[in-house]
Amino acid sequence: MAISGVTDYTNAYAADRANGSSTLNGDSQAYLNSLKEKYPDVNITVADFKNGKQEDAYMFGSSGGNNIVIASNIIEQMASDPAAAAKYEKYIAEVPESAKIMKDGIEAHGNEMVACGTAIDKNGKVTYWSISRHKPSKESQSVSYKKTLQEQLEEKRAKKKEEEALKEKRLEKAETLEKLLEKIRTGAGAPVKVQEEGKGAQLDLTI
Repeated sequence: MAISGVTDYTNAYAADRANGSSTLNGDSQAYLNSLKEKYPDVNITVADFKNGKQEDAYMFGSSGGNNIVIASNIIEQMASDPAAAAKYEKYIAEVPESAKIMKDGIEAHGNEMVACGTAIDKNGKVTYWSISRHKPSKESQSVSYKKTLQEQLEEKRAKKKEEEALKEKRLEKAETLEKLLEKIRTGAGAPVKVQEEGKGAQLDLTI
């Protein structure tokens, strides 16, 4: 039942999440309520999964680490048999510690824990499951940041170079116009009137 190394999950599973049939009798329901009061930090779910899809839906719809799912017949046994209660309550009490162990193990491999928990099926078999996703290392994050910064710097340099080229082009155009006007002044020997910039040049020549 263990699931690990899952890179991501979608809400499609959560939409199909099934808690199975948890129709408990009065005494069993009262016992379940007492368990939830006794272990407030543990998410206790009673479920009889009909297939693997329902089982997966439960796990993919879970979050955090303090989760335990128990088959309804086990809850009924615990409600009526002190020995069974003592046996399985031990696993409920250990859920937070088990979650920490799984979380540490997942993070030690460079991954991030999404959810984990304990499961007790109808046969009393206890299993542990976890869902994790890949977490980029600090080194890769640093490389990505440096790459982005380098791209931004190159973009700024290119823009600055383009602005400088445009400025030089305007200066060349101004120098060319000045030379042309100088030639006209020299050749015609007449006054030249130049209108404001942007309105064109008006030449007033007297021959």
